[in-house]
Amino acid sequence: MPKRDAERGRTVGRRGFLAGGVAATTALSGCAGVFGSSGGDVLRVSVWSGTNETVFRETIKPLYEDRTGNTLELSGNWQGILSKIRQSPEDDPPFDVTVGVGRTNHRGQQDDLWIPVEYADLSNAGGIKSNLRQYRMAEVGVPVAYGAHAYVYNEAAASWTPETWTDLRSAAAANVALPSDFWLKLFMMAALLADDEPMADEVYDRRYMDGLFEVIEGLPVSTFYQGTQQLWTALSEGLADVGHYFFAYGLRKARDTDEYPIGVTVPEPTTGYIDYYQIVRGTSKEAMATEFIDFLLDPEVQTAYADAFNLGFSHAETTYPDETAAELPTTNDELDRIAFQNFAGVAEFSGEMSERFRSFVQDN
Repeated sequence: MPKRDAERGRTVGRRGFLAGGVAATTALSGCAGVFGSSGGDVLRVSVWSGTNETVFRETIKPLYEDRTGNTLELSGNWQGILSKIRQSPEDDPPFDVTVGVGRTNHRGQQDDLWIPVEYADLSNAGGIKSNLRQYRMAEVGVPVAYGAHAYVYNEAAASWTPETWTDLRSAAAANVALPSDFWLKLFMMAALLADDEPMADEVYDRRYMDGLFEVIEGLPVSTFYQGTQQLWTALSEGLADVGHYFFAYGLRKARDTDEYPIGVTVPEPTTGYIDYYQIVRGTSKEAMATEFIDFLLDPEVQTAYADAFNLGFSHAETTYPDETAAELPTTNDELDRIAFQNFAGVAEFSGEMSERFRSFVQDN
């Protein structure tokens, strides 16, 4: 079962919206030197590649550099973050700070790749929603952002309109694309369908694995996709009409393409992930890295980030664009409607499940 802290924070209402990213940049531009830095240093940060890297380069990097006078050197990665650190000398890592979901965080923790962040050193830590600090991964990494899994679908082709995950079991459901990259992501959705334990807690108990395989086997799957491009190709070519994907990335794709109309719906309840930021062992810039994570927690920075990309954010005072506020749980209490991946709870048998899931996908 997931490790949960007893504490629960109060719900904090949304503040008034900032008038877009330009206004957010203006509001922050007068804050140079807030960390007491003389400027001129370089901080190396690994972020997710693709859309998230673009947002970092266009929004976060200029805000940080304007505020501090330092330089943010970004590296976009989906794969190889841990291997690059492991292969580097202990006193000369390739990054000072890196993003990571629960799996990345936990495996790096097992290899002593992170310097645990002291929350007492973060001036913005008091605003972090307690539902994002309840997992073991938060002991060494700081939750900054989170995302929800959603439906994406070709509005011109789908014969049914998905709303909840249970719709996958309806008579109308057909032609569905499911991800094959990570068993836990899909099995958490299956656990919501099974509904034998609160939210998706079945995934943390081996006894439920056979039943969750049966749930997935009974769904109207037309294809298991590996990689984002395979999903969009399946939807555009009629190989699938509806897919399981990420809300923020799906919404960005819907904005950026005119090939076909893309619908994006976040079911309630749903599943999701947390983006933790860790300080890499061996860095000579631990204090600077800590300050950068504190910068990422600043509600004005998070509001600018939210305006550029439809993720959820950890600080309770972050404000959101209408599309995010309408679809994504954003307050601490609302986060009870998202079952977040807690990799520490499945680490003991994840390797076994990965192999079994890989064989399952190949046979189907």
